[in-house]
Amino acid sequence: MDKSILLLMLVTIGLLLYKEPKELFLYFFLPVLTVVPIYYETKIVAGIPEMGFWSAVLLPIAFSWIVNRQADGYRLLPADVLILVHLVIVFSGQWQNSAYKEAQKILYNDITIRLLPFIMARAWFMDPESRIKMFRIIILTGAVVAIFQMIEFRFWFNVFDEPLRRIWPKSVPWGGGMKRGGLKRASGPFGHPICAGYYYTMFVPLAVWLWKNDYFEKRKHGFWITLICIGGGISSISRAPIIGIFLGLVLIWYGWSQNKGLATMILLSLMAVASIFILPKAISYVNVDRANAVTEDQRNAAYRTELLDNYKEVIAEKPLLGWGRFTVPVVKGQASVDNEYLMIVLSSGKASLYAYIVSVTWILARLIIFSIRGDPSSKEIRLAWCMIASILTALFTQATVYSGTQTVQFFYIILGFSEGLIQAGAWETTQAKFPRILGEINYGYNFSRTI
Repeated sequence: MDKSILLLMLVTIGLLLYKEPKELFLYFFLPVLTVVPIYYETKIVAGIPEMGFWSAVLLPIAFSWIVNRQADGYRLLPADVLILVHLVIVFSGQWQNSAYKEAQKILYNDITIRLLPFIMARAWFMDPESRIKMFRIIILTGAVVAIFQMIEFRFWFNVFDEPLRRIWPKSVPWGGGMKRGGLKRASGPFGHPICAGYYYTMFVPLAVWLWKNDYFEKRKHGFWITLICIGGGISSISRAPIIGIFLGLVLIWYGWSQNKGLATMILLSLMAVASIFILPKAISYVNVDRANAVTEDQRNAAYRTELLDNYKEVIAEKPLLGWGRFTVPVVKGQASVDNEYLMIVLSSGKASLYAYIVSVTWILARLIIFSIRGDPSSKEIRLAWCMIASILTALFTQATVYSGTQTVQFFYIILGFSEGLIQAGAWETTQAKFPRILGEINYGYNFSRTI
């Protein structure tokens, strides 16, 4: 049964004989990445990393795109270099802590999980038509998943995982059900409720953009699709992602407002009032250890607080390149490191964390500058604010939860979209300022001179 992954690769290769890589990326890869759990893998031959359903589709598409000279329009950008530097540092840290083959496997996985989705999403995002198609496919697929997650939330059956798990010949991770308050925390195809909620944290802002710009057949369809996606995030019952969804909506409201000064005053006033009531309770809530915690939620908050204190000495032993991804010592039984930044430092060192933060901050800062300089009422600038909301809420979520399964690919796809939007805007500006260089020669008369 696990060799069905190879069948999917053969299907992809066959489709490439008739379809362009971009079409397959849009209509085949993105849905497969969304709905099929990525932790179902198969080993083809010894010495080659395991392959999942998603990578069986992505690799032929990427290979065809590069080999058939369809990537000729690609040019190296600083963001590409920064991401690659991060991956090389991770590779170096893993090599220091394990055999070269294992480090090589980590590098291969990171290139397919992070770099390739980023580059390909950015390349095809430059085309406005492809941009809308990608958004619609991701959001509509996500809405379908959200419906089944809400069913899972109520009836405790995961349609994406349980049927496949029953017939899969090998042991697979995750599994089982997590609950909170007597309700099942829906995980859908994402393996873990946290990852399910995190996915919707990133993509609810894009659903809002499609809805508000009438990219669905009827405006009310966009409203209901957005609401369903929010419901999918809530069905995970994961606090940080749910908070992230609503923080993203606030950021969109702020970014889209015509009067930023008034919006800033309203936002600061609300934050000041809220902090008076919420901050003291929040401090007292988390300022306990697990032994004295009263509720499960308080124990979870205390667990995350203790993580940072307990792992300080472990970080100090190998601060530069870390311990490797699979050899981090477990301190005081805290095997689950529910903090993406802490996990990066432990496994790959401070150098890796700095490289990761710089690569994301570079794109985010350029996106913010692009947003501030543009017309806040234009579709592109409104989209840029939605991207900012997606990235910032993702970074917020990563501070309190695990970042894994296909949320990693989608995070780098979001970064690719952001860089593509900036590049598209720069191209349009250059085209407007320098028409002679770009071949659009107009001499001020009502006709063009032809030589």
